[in-house]
Amino acid sequence: MLILCLVVLTACHSKPKTPFRILKSEKIANGAKLGVLVNSRINKQQLVDIAAYIKSDSSQYNNLQLDFILPGNSYENKGGVIVYATATYHDKAVIAPADTVKDNDNNLLSFEFMGFTPEKAKQLLTLNPQDMADKQLLGRFIDDGTKTISLIYEDKHTDGQLYILELDSIGKVIAAIQPMEVTARGIKKMVVSQQGDYMVLKDSILTMYSSADYDKPFRSLKQNL
Repeated sequence: MLILCLVVLTACHSKPKTPFRILKSEKIANGAKLGVLVNSRINKQQLVDIAAYIKSDSSQYNNLQLDFILPGNSYENKGGVIVYATATYHDKAVIAPADTVKDNDNNLLSFEFMGFTPEKAKQLLTLNPQDMADKQLLGRFIDDGTKTISLIYEDKHTDGQLYILELDSIGKVIAAIQPMEVTARGIKKMVVSQQGDYMVLKDSILTMYSSADYDKPFRSLKQNL
């Protein structure tokens, strides 16, 4: 019902060219909190334009928080979604110190990249450690929650042995794993810890599972975002 109201209220406002979709809404004090899916890492102005479109003519919401998320995330995951950026309109009667951004309708809001900016992500996606040069890269997966990027390789010269490298934001390797591959019920699992934590790579989505709950996804990331 809340999502339907927002669609009606924004009908008179010019829709941003950047695609987006509201995935989830929940009530907060004097307002609403929305999960907004965008197709890729877009810049601050594009995100603010989307925020302004949703905010337009929604005066009944004194507080409106927009959490932007990237494809691959799911609210069904036990670990929840990773928020890539957030924009918040506060009650006009109580302007917060963080409200330093103006949208095209001259409304003040606060904005923050919780994860990597498009520029930084582009840089991270060029990383390719030299010692992996002779191995096939299967995918790069940026985790805005842990501020890391995971690279998965396959060595065809050693019976397809997989390697997972986790790098920090400056490209330093902080974890190197040779996962044990296990197939269970037709699903290929990459076991990455002695406790039994594992990952599944399918359709460009890397899904992580905790040993505490083998069948419930914990976190999921889409390749090359």
